[in-house]
Amino acid sequence: MQTKPRHTALFIVFLSIISTIFSWDGSFEGGDIAAARRSFLGENPIDLWGGFNGFFYGNIPNLIFPWGLWLLILQMVCATTGLILISKNIELVNKTRQIMFFILCYLILSFSGYLTRDSAMTSFYILGCGLILLSNNFSKISKKGIFFIGTTLIVLAVAFRPWLFFATLLPAIYLRKINLKNLTFIIVLILSPLCIERIMYLTTEYKQVHPQLQVIISDVASMTCLSTSDEVRQHGIALLNKFSNTTYSDYEICGDFRVNTWQSVGGWSLNLSEIGLEVFNEASSRQSKILISSNMKTDKYNEIRNSWLSFIAKFPKDYLQIKSIQLNQLMISGDTFGLRIINSDSHKEFMSGLFFIPFDTVISLHLLSPAITFLLGIIIVTLSLSRITIYRLINTREIVFAFLFLSCWILNTSIAYIGDNGRYTYLSSFVFYIFLFLGISRITQFTPEVKNVNTNRNNFG
Repeated sequence: MQTKPRHTALFIVFLSIISTIFSWDGSFEGGDIAAARRSFLGENPIDLWGGFNGFFYGNIPNLIFPWGLWLLILQMVCATTGLILISKNIELVNKTRQIMFFILCYLILSFSGYLTRDSAMTSFYILGCGLILLSNNFSKISKKGIFFIGTTLIVLAVAFRPWLFFATLLPAIYLRKINLKNLTFIIVLILSPLCIERIMYLTTEYKQVHPQLQVIISDVASMTCLSTSDEVRQHGIALLNKFSNTTYSDYEICGDFRVNTWQSVGGWSLNLSEIGLEVFNEASSRQSKILISSNMKTDKYNEIRNSWLSFIAKFPKDYLQIKSIQLNQLMISGDTFGLRIINSDSHKEFMSGLFFIPFDTVISLHLLSPAITFLLGIIIVTLSLSRITIYRLINTREIVFAFLFLSCWILNTSIAYIGDNGRYTYLSSFVFYIFLFLGISRITQFTPEVKNVNTNRNNFG
């Protein structure tokens, strides 16, 4: 029996309230988003976290409640509303499907309770999906308005990480036909996150410190330290030493190298007025040999970037090998997490840890990793083949989109790899499961009709 929409909505709201209460612990001044906010509001803002991130976090109010609490409430409201709207488009016709969807809601709401840009991105994206699905239930004018708002939220979500521009194409799968007007719409979608990023530079006097240098250090250090070729190692070390005119040998640099993070080799050297943390440079210099100075001139940046591209062009085999290794790290979400309840020091922390035990377990066992997501998706699709044809399956746009979306996300993330932090890929897994649900629901709605037609034919001989 299908769960009533009202009961589903109440359950999602209940999960959201509990998750919000237990997620808030008052610690919101650490991490990337706090640094992006401090920099944006400081004397000399830098673009280390991207133009849109600084603008967004810098404009969150700090009145009555701390800005971190306002951010948490915003993220939870967006994720909750989006999940309720999505649930109205999913056929929860049996206990198994109901339980699976409620588990997915719990995981999304638990992740949305983090104060990270990936969590903000998730909440905006989920709400955008929900509004786009909702627009199908309205008349022409209202439909366009709601569809536009949903699309805008999708674009804003992707603006947190503009290099994932392909993720803006979600609204395009609901276009009825491909014509010039819709092709223009698709191009606008792809370019929108990049345009937003550019507009932020025009409205804020950001100092460009070239955050893409992190990717360059990650690639070069990996190729250098994992290669058995002396030529590759010498070219790589020479390029790494260009950053701050050092003279390290390959043994000195590779002695600290770890494949799962660029920070085992590189770090940032920033001015106090740019970051607002006096201890930042001390920590970076202790941990990293290759430091990126925020005062690097454009000419030197261009020289390093061109040397990196030449390095890849000269040793493409080594580049593909290290990308394969980085891809494997991403596929298993190589970082670890742990159970919060173990480190609880108060009654509230214990209760919070108790509520998040399932989520912490899923993360610690890497069950949200792309590899497990692909595997579970294939199992779900295979089980569905007993009831529908392969043609019907691959002709269901939501299912095709789910697999393409996750594949493109992993490909882009591996190209821009600087570490194997699992949270970089959790949104792609959430969207994957949501669209599998939507696709299977659409097939389920179609299948009974086919059965009824066949039954009527048999009855009439």
